[in-house]
Amino acid sequence: MAYVSYSQRGKKKLWAYTIRQGNKSLEYQSGFKTKKEAKLIAEKILHKINTGSVIRQNMSLPELYQEWLDLKILPSNKSQQTKDKYIMRKNIIKRLFGSKPISKIKASEYQKIMNDYGQTVSRNHLGRLNSNIRSCIKMAIADKIFIEDFTYSVELFSNKKGQDSSDKYLHTVEDYKIVMDYLVQKWDYSKSIVPYIIFFLFKTGLRYGELVALTWDDIDFNKEIISTYRRYNTSIHQFTPPKNKPSVRKIPITRELVKVFKQLKKSQAKVNKELGLINPYNLVFQHFGYQHDIPDIATVNKAMKTMLLELDIRPLITTKGARHTFGSYLWHNDIDLGVIAKILGHKDIAMLVEVYGHTLEEKINEDCLLYTSPSPRD
Repeated sequence: MAYVSYSQRGKKKLWAYTIRQGNKSLEYQSGFKTKKEAKLIAEKILHKINTGSVIRQNMSLPELYQEWLDLKILPSNKSQQTKDKYIMRKNIIKRLFGSKPISKIKASEYQKIMNDYGQTVSRNHLGRLNSNIRSCIKMAIADKIFIEDFTYSVELFSNKKGQDSSDKYLHTVEDYKIVMDYLVQKWDYSKSIVPYIIFFLFKTGLRYGELVALTWDDIDFNKEIISTYRRYNTSIHQFTPPKNKPSVRKIPITRELVKVFKQLKKSQAKVNKELGLINPYNLVFQHFGYQHDIPDIATVNKAMKTMLLELDIRPLITTKGARHTFGSYLWHNDIDLGVIAKILGHKDIAMLVEVYGHTLEEKINEDCLLYTSPSPRD
């Protein structure tokens, strides 16, 4: 019979569980803030081990998917936001496959279901769903459940075009400057914090959650550096971990931006004093106009759309587009791709090539043309 033990480890005193059977360790997971969190995961897995595998041929795909979630996803160190996306896909699987046993699903039927669903979603969305289902099937087969891997030879087709890379950022330096000038004219902390937020999105390349998570302690005015190490989720009004390890970084800012930050800090302190308010988390973008101090991302996206429509600038990008525009702007100013990747918090330049592929190709062609053009004669 397997049993579970709990322990606290490390400087942060995080909880871990270990499931053993005799002298053999069967399962180990750490990183839980409380013992209760560790027990919620550990006892579910312990029950499965002691009662034998609950995976069986006649279970439905949604049931199998739930088992996969319980064993492979929920105990992992993935962020809660990421886990919620996995959980959401169960509803899609239930709608597409119903209660039909996994042993009865044929490859041709699976292909048809994927084809039909591909009429309504992007290729990327379809691919993620298929990848999750394939992982479920592999888990069942590894558990010696005799079923066909109906995902093995599937081909994915989507008639819904995903967002084109050229729609992810502003296309010209002129448009970029027009937007910046527009936002400067809108600065008035007593009315709104949104123009400041949009301005700094375009000027730092920070993700929205990273930007609004900044505190005044995260800005070194003397060294002209911003430190980012976490995000703020405006849906649950809580700080969350960074997206990945490269997301923890220091971003250099110009002297002009330092002046803007100082002016904003002064305006914020003045208004808070007049209204008798405090800024409990010392947030840079705290504003009295919002119940939870920070505007949600939908509010800022709506303001960006209104701004671009008013300026007659296309495409109508979102907060993510502001980040991509900053990356594109750096590239056009001959900043090395490796440096851009570090500033934006990417592991390597692969994502930059994917986003700016068309722009990169044009720039390479321009550089090659400049390099190969004959020198003017004396």
